[in-house]
Amino acid sequence: MYYRFSKFAKTIIIVNVVLTLAVALIHGYNIHRIKESNEKIFNVMQEKKVIRDTAIRMLENEGEELFINQEFTTYFGMCVSIFTLLLLYKYAKSNGFFFGFLVAISSLFTSFVGGLLLFYLILSGKSEIAGKKERFTYKNDWEKYIHKKVILIENTEDKV
Repeated sequence: MYYRFSKFAKTIIIVNVVLTLAVALIHGYNIHRIKESNEKIFNVMQEKKVIRDTAIRMLENEGEELFINQEFTTYFGMCVSIFTLLLLYKYAKSNGFFFGFLVAISSLFTSFVGGLLLFYLILSGKSEIAGKKERFTYKNDWEKYIHKKVILIENTEDKV
């Protein structure tokens, strides 16, 4: 993870990873249910020599629970979850605003709460820890002399 992330930023990124993995697991289970339902429908189509709609109606009349008509949302959700995980990884490595904004938008699709937390993190400016606020101290007279000369040269160039 980026070494200058604040503790708050690290927590939000980890929470988003956990939420995205949970959503991806749910979509993975739904993909499994879609495949099982399609196998059942295909088997009935072969046995009874009927079309798909008739096979679905026959299975539903027998009391089978089929997971159909939700294929697009399931596959879209799985793709967005994988995309969000990749963007979270890239954002955690680089702390770039572009990656942060993209991951916040894609997190809105996976877990709404995670997306809002990321937007808050990016737009609040609380993502990085403050740098060291030490004053520069000179080690010897030579450093003092060079520093004064550089400042003198910079000041004369500004006036010209």
